[in-house]
Amino acid sequence: MMMMLEMRECYIFLASTSPEVLSAHKAEIWSSLDEKTKSVYGKDYLEKMYDNFQNCVSKYPGDVAPVVTAICSALFSKQVKSRYTVGRGTCILMYILMLLPSWISDRLSVSMSPTNCNAVPAKLQQQHDASLQ
Repeated sequence: MMMMLEMRECYIFLASTSPEVLSAHKAEIWSSLDEKTKSVYGKDYLEKMYDNFQNCVSKYPGDVAPVVTAICSALFSKQVKSRYTVGRGTCILMYILMLLPSWISDRLSVSMSPTNCNAVPAKLQQQHDASLQ
């Protein structure tokens, strides 16, 4: 039963990352926001975040079953681990990160992060531009 649930969740995730679904979801989110939130973040911020997500989806493998398995084992475990490794090489990477000083480990983790650090909310960008003048 658990494996069937996992596979169904995998297919739902994969279907939700198609460009058409992402585009529809982005439009739905933007239309549901109130005017204050729209003015604080701006449409450009949402565009950059979704573009970044779309780029990340194409870089990673399509089989998310190992990730779903790790999440399920974390949810149903009596003794939860602080980290779960998924995929080849992650155990070695986690060991290396543990040996490094925390500032190097943090920088390395951030450099591997799929989030776009160039996306800045509109109000924050305006404040930054005003401080430069």
